[in-house]
This record gives sequence, structure tokens and C-alpha cells, in this order.
Amino acid sequence: MVDREVFDWGVRLTTKPFLKTRLELLTLQSEIREPRSGKSPLVKITFTGAALSNPLRVPDAQTWQEAMEAIVAETRTVIAEMKAAGKPSKTR
Repeated sequence: MVDREVFDWGVRLTTKPFLKTRLELLTLQSEIREPRSGKSPLVKITFTGAALSNPLRVPDAQTWQEAMEAIVAETRTVIAEMKAAGKPSKTR
């Protein structure tokens, strides 16, 4: 699940694919800033990493990949909303 927060500056998307597991601190986040005068929205995607002492197993890596794909897809949706309407929807 991707959480959406709308601010004056744009939208923050967050997903935590490993809630209530040994990897629950791993988080993906995308910040999409409102475009300025004819430019595209500025997008910054950040994520926490796995420590050598707590590496991802193959199923964990697949879950991480699916979470990254989900946040990228939702980021593209927000960009399309911003370009079409000028402001993102607060619901979704």
C-alpha cells in the first residue's frame, strides 16, 4: 500500500513493504514537487537500505521490487494529475 500526503509544495508518497517483520524499518518514499512555470514536476525518490547484518533474502528482494514498482507507478499517476489539473487530488 502506498500512502499519499498532499502539501502546498506537492505530494509525498510512502510505502513500508515489511511492516511487523525484521525489515520493518525499510521504507520507500517519493516526493513530487509542484511544477514551476511550464516545467515538469521535480521528483525525488529515496529509500532506506538493508544492513549487512540483516540482508534481504530472495522473497524479500521480490517484495522490495514490487514496492518500488508500485511507488514509481503511483509517482507517474501524481505527475499526470499535476500536469492535467495543476493540483493533485487529496483522495486516492
